[in-house]
Amino acid sequence: MSKIIKTITGEAAFVLEETFESEAKATEGTEPLTQEVTEIEVKVNNTKWKKSNEWNTTWLANRQ
Repeated sequence: MSKIIKTITGEAAFVLEETFESEAKATEGTEPLTQEVTEIEVKVNNTKWKKSNEWNTTWLANRQ
């Protein structure tokens, strides 16, 4: 029985809030004290399905 391979492509948008010790570190973007993602939005653009050829997949895995 063949397995199904599902490939999804899309885009992700997020809001990242960082807290810094000083304005200099904030300007450089280095050494944040905290990082928090407050919003995440995922947009799926395309989904593809295909059957996997188990013999070919096994053969390729054994060659490595």
